[in-house]
Amino acid sequence: MLNDLQKDLLTELVNVYVGQAANMLSEIVDKRIVLNIPEVELISISDVDPGDRRYNIFFSEGHLFRSSLQFGYEFQGKAFLMFPVEQAKVLANICLGELGETVIPADPSLMDTDLDVLKEVSNVLLNAIIGEFGNFLEIKLEYVLPDIELIYVTNSDQQILLQNEVYVLVLHTSFLLADTDVTGIIVIALSMNSISSLLAKMDALLEADHG
Repeated sequence: MLNDLQKDLLTELVNVYVGQAANMLSEIVDKRIVLNIPEVELISISDVDPGDRRYNIFFSEGHLFRSSLQFGYEFQGKAFLMFPVEQAKVLANICLGELGETVIPADPSLMDTDLDVLKEVSNVLLNAIIGEFGNFLEIKLEYVLPDIELIYVTNSDQQILLQNEVYVLVLHTSFLLADTDVTGIIVIALSMNSISSLLAKMDALLEADHG
């Protein structure tokens, strides 16, 4: 749904937003964190190809850490931060200063302390992105602290994750901490009115820049 100019602009915007979040997270965990969003897409979940490796997280069986933040009203939707549980454990370990010689932990179980750290990371990251979208659109958004959950996805219910969300912004996300790359995904499900508002704002900006 995005043309090349819209895609470039949106990628540039979200990288500024996550860069600000990375600075805040670096101060919280007292470690340098680099966040990068190499690719942004606006897609229909029904059009996602299960064979596309970029969307493995939607179709892989196993435990998944998911944080969600609902926001409204003029710009309305729900944002999700998702990691396979092994990646979530690595992120929590690094933030807690508990990374051992083995990057991928032998036991990826998430303890209460891990979940507390992941909730803080989710809170900072999702709030930064959604809050900055509000600033970009010049509207005030209302949202609450993210909910977190650890879920098990089977082959039969993989697409249940986002079954009610027709169009979503997909931000392929990379955390770089202590030379370790942790990969997750941010998905922002938007109402059709919100998508229209975002596209109209971007088009106005592109028109002003490119004529």
